[in-house]
Amino acid sequence: MRFLVLFPAIFSFFLIFADTVRIYYLYEPLSDRYTFTNQCADLRSCKPLYVTKGEVKHKAGYKINPGRENQFDEIIKSASQKHGVDFFLIKSVIKAESLFDTKAVSSAGAKGLMQLMPDTAAEVGVKNVFDAEQNIMGGTKYLKKMLKKFKNNAKSAVAGYNAGPAAVVYYDGVPPFDETMNYVEKIHDFYKIYTGKELW
Repeated sequence: MRFLVLFPAIFSFFLIFADTVRIYYLYEPLSDRYTFTNQCADLRSCKPLYVTKGEVKHKAGYKINPGRENQFDEIIKSASQKHGVDFFLIKSVIKAESLFDTKAVSSAGAKGLMQLMPDTAAEVGVKNVFDAEQNIMGGTKYLKKMLKKFKNNAKSAVAGYNAGPAAVVYYDGVPPFDETMNYVEKIHDFYKIYTGKELW
């Protein structure tokens, strides 16, 4: 396996062409260290730097309304208190991910209110992704992990929630993927609507 050595002179090249040059990463959990490479012979040992969460699909006729938007506030409050994550940040993530649809499913397989991918759901101990309480508690646990990893930098944390922490580490901030950049902007806008304050 050949590894990338990202000298400053070529780093900008990969920033521009990372969506055409396939980048993979290996993660060492004990040291919390990522190694990046442009070759991967076995996807059991390395993973793509970025995989889209896909388009979220709702049942025909699904609409968001104030009653539905506030329906999960008690669960969000409990998750906020348990994991030490801003109530309105959690709520903004739910709105951006699923529009408060417990049955939302993306084309890539993300499910439920906080659109947990199967691996993420397993990591945070969620057995039923369509159960509102399990999904919110699990999603908030993962969001807390992102906040801790990126030293409470909310912008990097929500980017990591969407694109995965490896991509944020690789780009040293919000990755230049349209999906992730739009997602980060949505979170900021929703948070400002809820609180009247800037998130970052």
